[in-house]
Amino acid sequence: MKTMEDESVYEMIKDEFEKSGIFKDESKLLPDYVPEKLPHREEQLRLLARLFRVLLKSPGAISQKVIIIGNVGTGKTAVSKRFGLWFERFAHEKGINFRYIHINCHKDRTLFLILNRIIDKLSAGMPKRGLSPYEMMHMVKDYLKKNDIYLLITLDEVNFLLRSSGEDVLYDIIRITEEEEEGEHRFSYIFISRDLSVFETLDRSITSSLMHNIIKFPPYTAAQIYDILYERAKEAFLPGTVNSEVLKLISEITGIDKGGSGDARYALELLWRAGKYAENEGKNKVTLEHVRRAKQDTHPIISSDLLDGLNRHEKLLLLAIARCLVKYEKAMIPFGLVEREYRIVCEEWNTRPRKHTQVWEYLQNLKNSGIIMTEISGVGYRGKTTLISLQDVPAKVLEKYLVENLKRR
Repeated sequence: MKTMEDESVYEMIKDEFEKSGIFKDESKLLPDYVPEKLPHREEQLRLLARLFRVLLKSPGAISQKVIIIGNVGTGKTAVSKRFGLWFERFAHEKGINFRYIHINCHKDRTLFLILNRIIDKLSAGMPKRGLSPYEMMHMVKDYLKKNDIYLLITLDEVNFLLRSSGEDVLYDIIRITEEEEEGEHRFSYIFISRDLSVFETLDRSITSSLMHNIIKFPPYTAAQIYDILYERAKEAFLPGTVNSEVLKLISEITGIDKGGSGDARYALELLWRAGKYAENEGKNKVTLEHVRRAKQDTHPIISSDLLDGLNRHEKLLLLAIARCLVKYEKAMIPFGLVEREYRIVCEEWNTRPRKHTQVWEYLQNLKNSGIIMTEISGVGYRGKTTLISLQDVPAKVLEKYLVENLKRR
């Protein structure tokens, strides 16, 4: 039987769900959101249109390949996704059945997982179990031909894919496009990477078809970040809750010309977190003090999308690394200590720990993602062991971020 107290608690929780004194739609500040407006990336969009124009004029004539490079938070993902949506629309207006598929290689780390994602996006109902990646590739190719479909595929964070699976995976992906008969090229690609270094070590047979079309995304200046924040704030916040001084301070903190990283994602995360602090305090405005607190509690190297790209056990292992660094007050800690701490963390989060071989693989994935560094021990250690350190991230800040992320998930 419900009591008056139950009803009042229900109404209170319902009220929290339904309204905010700060946010109109906070999802507009999160990494997955793709805005209609992309300030200061008009030139990159124009270049993409120019390079892929041939696919609309002569479908199937060639397989186009483009590389996008730039640091974290320079708009690479948002631009490619927005371009993909527009490209699909333009193609359909011309009666061409083009599909755009965006794949994050930080999450889909093998050729099998990439092909799995393509099949799911096509909603093709094709069998996946018991097939080799090569068989899956040809099954997709036959499906496209039968249904007269062309694909534009973006492989985001392809640098992570190459470091995790080796250069052969890219060779296999490209090879199927080269096997097409004349007039039947149904695969074109955008490859997104932080820099060109991962491509420079590839076999020349691969790079010869890749290195002609490169689009660079430079870090944002303070003025450019201000424009980005201004547009997002209009979508995310209630009128009058965020003023220009708040946006200016965040822009000054993050702009490349002001000593920041030029990372718009970090700027948006600061704005979102400052808004959450104001909301939690019951305020109706975001203040400069909220921004300062957000800066103190965040770090530009850590981003929500980077953590979301890790699986649960990688997050738990990373939490163990952060805790060991705090506990032992060392710059580097041996893998043995981390593995013991990982088992404790798993128990804390009610998760069965994985075996040594799997934990070692998780460690390599964290290294490949650029979050940690490893080296082999030297003098002062008994035998040889792997030493682990963090890449420019304070251990306490990372620990707090991971706990928040695991709770949200």
